[in-house]
Amino acid sequence: MATTSEESLEQAYGLKQPNFILDPARDTECFARKDIKVGAIVEGLQIDLVTQLAPKRLLWGPYGGGKTHTLYRTLSELGKLTSVHAVRVECPDMAKRSTFNDLYRDGIMPVFGEEAVISLFESAIEQVPVARRDEYLRRLRDFLGDEPLSKAVAQLMNPNFERLRLWAWLSGIPLSRGELNDLGQTQDLASAEPARLAEMVVLIGRVMRRVKGKTLVLCLDEMERLKAVGPDSIATFVTGFTRLMDPNQREVAVLLGCSAALSDEMPDIFARNGPVVSRLGTQATIEVPHIPDPDVDGFIKQVIAYLRKKDVDIRALIAKAKPSTKETLDSDFFPFTTEAIQAMKSRLTRDMTPREITIAMTQSAGRAHLIGRNCVTSDLMS
Repeated sequence: MATTSEESLEQAYGLKQPNFILDPARDTECFARKDIKVGAIVEGLQIDLVTQLAPKRLLWGPYGGGKTHTLYRTLSELGKLTSVHAVRVECPDMAKRSTFNDLYRDGIMPVFGEEAVISLFESAIEQVPVARRDEYLRRLRDFLGDEPLSKAVAQLMNPNFERLRLWAWLSGIPLSRGELNDLGQTQDLASAEPARLAEMVVLIGRVMRRVKGKTLVLCLDEMERLKAVGPDSIATFVTGFTRLMDPNQREVAVLLGCSAALSDEMPDIFARNGPVVSRLGTQATIEVPHIPDPDVDGFIKQVIAYLRKKDVDIRALIAKAKPSTKETLDSDFFPFTTEAIQAMKSRLTRDMTPREITIAMTQSAGRAHLIGRNCVTSDLMS
């Protein structure tokens, strides 16, 4: 194998970075899938919001197909048009005995964050008109929409109260009897029914709308991990999601992302005729499939254009590469030859997903650079 020069891969090929891997959160601007109509998804969400419904959607498709990127792009576009507060939660690893309580405690609440949630409730306290204690508690209860929550939140008015104790209760962490008494509670949320935990998420959404004028959008991604949950525990997820996905739940928008090559391969909780999908309706279930063959070239061109340095002299790079190959060099595809792109498509065949395509691009470019090639040719697409 030839040794490389001091020139980096990105310098040699005029790129911003040494690979073609897109980060869904950072690279939302580069949504190179023309077959996924993000505009239509956003329009549907807007319609729900303007009619005072909290939209719910389930995005599914093969692993690496771009569901997370689609979710981020959708949220980015939606945020430009309407006032939302989006929170993406990656489903934690699930075990056979995991319950909805684990998803709430270890997934949802840590991403919501102590500072953000407690500050939200402190703002709620400030918006409730001052009155005698009993009257104030009644007004706070009406504002928050829940009596146990209002009793706990009211403790924030005490300058000596530890905010962390309220956060622990909200997060579903077991508390001692004395700690519960300090919060005005008879039970902690660690042993609460899943529907109650889902209701807490809804209540946070309600307060956010009333305090900040924003709709909470809860994005639950990587939900295929629920396949590990045993039959004795899956009922807890059914209960929790049934509450969140209920059409009459109008405070929190919920977007779900789940990897599955076929709809029948999704976790049972998302079965076609199950309680969650039946509440969603067929129009709210969106497939993110493999990229159709006719769209692959366009996808690759857009990825290259996005990752190419703005000030690069592409003509000079092509002129430098021409003497070393008889294959076709096109500025839209450089550093890949046209034949290299065709060879990549032939090799992938049934794995035409953004992940597989960008990995193949990265590996072949790495091989080319290691042997001192000025472009990526078809023989490197192994």
